[in-house]
Amino acid sequence: MNFASRFERRVRRTFTLYLGAKIALAVLVLAVSAATFTVTPTSYTAELGGAVSVNNKLTGIDKGFARSATAATANGVNCGNNVTFTTNPGTTVTTDVTSNDYVYDIQIENTTLTPTSTCYKVLLTLTPSSGVQTIYGPLYIATSSTFLAWQPLDAKFDVGTTLPASPFSFQIAVTCQSGTCP
Repeated sequence: MNFASRFERRVRRTFTLYLGAKIALAVLVLAVSAATFTVTPTSYTAELGGAVSVNNKLTGIDKGFARSATAATANGVNCGNNVTFTTNPGTTVTTDVTSNDYVYDIQIENTTLTPTSTCYKVLLTLTPSSGVQTIYGPLYIATSSTFLAWQPLDAKFDVGTTLPASPFSFQIAVTCQSGTCP
């Protein structure tokens, strides 16, 4: 009987350890699967601004592409209905903008060399890798009859719901239309 009794205790102890290990493992699996995982998205932006070569005695700062939060009505549609450089901050010349479309923004300033009472046409040309160009605009901006330099305005172009696949290029053309053309 001694042998049977020892065998029974050993089996009971082994079974108890085995069952205890399974219960502990099940509790760990439940604890890990019930844990909360937090994913933090990271956004990267390449270039916020850059120097732009604008002729006609004006300067330009590339403000890039962004989604429009609100719609806007076109203004500056011809030289007779242009947007004039003023001392008011936030002066904008724009094409028709649809909410949530991509908008390209360039800040243009007059300089100490910019002639007065002159109208300029601004065009945006997008060229995807396929080579098929799309032209946006024109927008018309003008200097006032009095000399005031370093007055910025933003020229904004609605380019639609999607941007071309990368890589693509864009070009801003500012040409003198009337007045004292440099």
